[in-house]
Amino acid sequence: MKKMLALSVFVFSLIAAFAQNTILWGVQKSGSEKTSYLLGTLHQTGNSFVDEKPMIKELMLKSDKVIFESIEDKNEKVVNRMLERTDDFSYEEFLDIEDLAFLKKFSADWKVPISKQKPAELLVKLQQEYVKMKCGSVKSTDTASHMDDYLIAIAKRNNVEILGLESFADQFDAINSINGYDYTWDKAKDLVHEWVSNFLDDKNQKEICADVQAYLKMHLDYHFNEECEENDGVLLKRNEKWMPLIEALIQQNDSVMVVVGLFHLYGECGIISQLRKMGYTVKPIKLK
Repeated sequence: MKKMLALSVFVFSLIAAFAQNTILWGVQKSGSEKTSYLLGTLHQTGNSFVDEKPMIKELMLKSDKVIFESIEDKNEKVVNRMLERTDDFSYEEFLDIEDLAFLKKFSADWKVPISKQKPAELLVKLQQEYVKMKCGSVKSTDTASHMDDYLIAIAKRNNVEILGLESFADQFDAINSINGYDYTWDKAKDLVHEWVSNFLDDKNQKEICADVQAYLKMHLDYHFNEECEENDGVLLKRNEKWMPLIEALIQQNDSVMVVVGLFHLYGECGIISQLRKMGYTVKPIKLK
């Protein structure tokens, strides 16, 4: 009997694990035939990843509305906003000479120089560049290197209505208050050094790219039973702001697709868990 019970638990665990091996989820309210969708993205992912999964485009184009984190043109509006800032070279007082030399060369073709960036923004930029260069999420043949922007472009070409959950100003605020406080160059210098070291030495590449590889292979665990950090301004607080709008749009339309970064679906504070608490059935959709 114990062996049978152990086997049942093992099989159930396998089913639960495989059920999460997707980035696409269907959302339904009890008693309703309407189906909406959640898509978790890895922002620094090339267009080929989407192109190889036609169901994503198919369901998106059938939706009444598609909701993204933000739909502002960051290539113009955000860059211009950052370029309007006064140059601040105070980072040179805190960063190592070797790190400064690397960053000067590495950022030579960036639209926004380091002197116009805040410490947390630079850290995010370095992480994004590392993922694109080292983790295999963008192929040399890709024509687009940002998954969300690629999907926005497809929706626009096909005249699908799109909405944003926040402005880029909101995103700046979230980035610059990571872990509940504003980064200063003094606080950020060690993290900057770590990222520079990662670019120069590949010994940590496998560990750094583990989440990216899990995403690309869709070997995922959404950690639905794990609590979120109370001071998490990037995930928890943004999810709290988004949920009323997401729920209202699902109620008002026959079908919407919500496209957000994958980690916004994770944990007890994630969008999947929150919708389930509201009485929605949220089921995984297998992507071939």
